[in-house]
Amino acid sequence: MLRQVLKDYQQIDSIDTQLLPAGDSASPKELIFHIMQDNAANVEVLDIGFGMGRLGEMIKSHPATQHWSVDGVDGFEGAFANQALFERKIYRNAWHGLAQSIPSDRFAQYNIICLLDVIEHLNAETAKWLLRTLLTSMGDNSFLFISTPLWFYPQHSQQSGDLEEHLIGVPASSMMALVPMMYAVNPPLIGGFVLGKRSLDFIEFFQPTTDRNFSYQRGTMLASATGFQNVPGKLFTLM
Repeated sequence: MLRQVLKDYQQIDSIDTQLLPAGDSASPKELIFHIMQDNAANVEVLDIGFGMGRLGEMIKSHPATQHWSVDGVDGFEGAFANQALFERKIYRNAWHGLAQSIPSDRFAQYNIICLLDVIEHLNAETAKWLLRTLLTSMGDNSFLFISTPLWFYPQHSQQSGDLEEHLIGVPASSMMALVPMMYAVNPPLIGGFVLGKRSLDFIEFFQPTTDRNFSYQRGTMLASATGFQNVPGKLFTLM
């Protein structure tokens, strides 16, 4: 169930918590500036798992995108203790709740849906379901910007209920099989991919792994074998 905390940049509810904001993503966030053909358009963004709000801050601080509207969802209570973020009017609307609790009909209103370093925190079946739901429910001309470690990156909880534990690894072969429109990578092998509706035709090829021995070295070898260009700082586009 979703609980709305921000509405039209105003805080309408509060969450009583002693937890601290957390969840900064190592993904190549700069991809966000290359997704739309015209950044001057009025763009609606949904940031699922916004954490510390770095993506929203990046969008609102860039002259070309500062007029975009950014909404956020996060399942960690500590994300809503970030008063400084909310006072700066970075996020228009924000809800506390899990990604799988978002009504699917809501996705169609957004031009870009962001799932940055989130899917590896879900179990394999939930990850598959969420990816399928997002691609099915988003608008025909919308985009899904997803990032994830392309190996089983070991990570455990730091605070109670912070959802930080990694449950799956996602091979580069799974992401490339979705026929992304563009992609980039950050160390240590964190891939960012922009998917369109066409990726729904290839959703059965998305196969995460629970194998904790799927190491960085193995992930790098598999990425190379699938033609993934592991060159940090460079944007790759596909037909």
